[in-house]
Amino acid sequence: MKVLIVESDLDWRNTLSAHVGELGYEISVCSALGQARDILKSRQPDILLSDIGLPDGSLLPELASLRQNFPSMGIIILTAATRSEERVRCMSDGADYYLVKLVKPVKLEEVSATLTALARRMKTAPHQSSPQSEKWAFNRRSGRLSSNGSVALQFTDKESTALAALLQSPNYPVSHAQLFDLLRSGGEEYDAHRIDALIYRVRQKLRSLEEAPMQIRNIYGEGFLMLRRSSAVDIVLES
Repeated sequence: MKVLIVESDLDWRNTLSAHVGELGYEISVCSALGQARDILKSRQPDILLSDIGLPDGSLLPELASLRQNFPSMGIIILTAATRSEERVRCMSDGADYYLVKLVKPVKLEEVSATLTALARRMKTAPHQSSPQSEKWAFNRRSGRLSSNGSVALQFTDKESTALAALLQSPNYPVSHAQLFDLLRSGGEEYDAHRIDALIYRVRQKLRSLEEAPMQIRNIYGEGFLMLRRSSAVDIVLES
């Protein structure tokens, strides 16, 4: 499995690359956002392990497009920032994990565990749409699921957040913990029962369609996975 490490600090980049290489991954490294873009154009890694703040810009505005352009790629963010708003946006826009460095770098054991968990969940074959695909679109802001311009279902804001997270992760499950980070706001807290109840409501709405384009599958110990009804179904996520 190939891992691209994007980190501007030379010592930490060398430490990370040596450690991840020892775990059996094929490593490539770079130090800036522009370099990462060039690498992604020529060869897609299985996992992107990147700092959020780089010398030539922030990765944060790029996350949503990265997730859309590389749906099968795992994304792990390393950052010194601790603001919940940034963490929520990162997870909402497509990051799979968000590791905080604080004063000292992230512990290498945590990096190892995160890579192992992500690699275990990932599938290798991304979906490729074809001209004959059955076209659907889900608009995150309006909460509307439509086909050929006709609205089929309407979702609430919380339901839309969960549904968008599942659509952004077409090849591996979204965990309860990831949904916790996305759904909690202010003093509102979510527990496993509330997450399950929310997913149940989304499922029921999908089942109300005569031929729903997708279904939500429980993956034991991992979370929830969105499955298309068939390979002919192509679902576009609109922001």
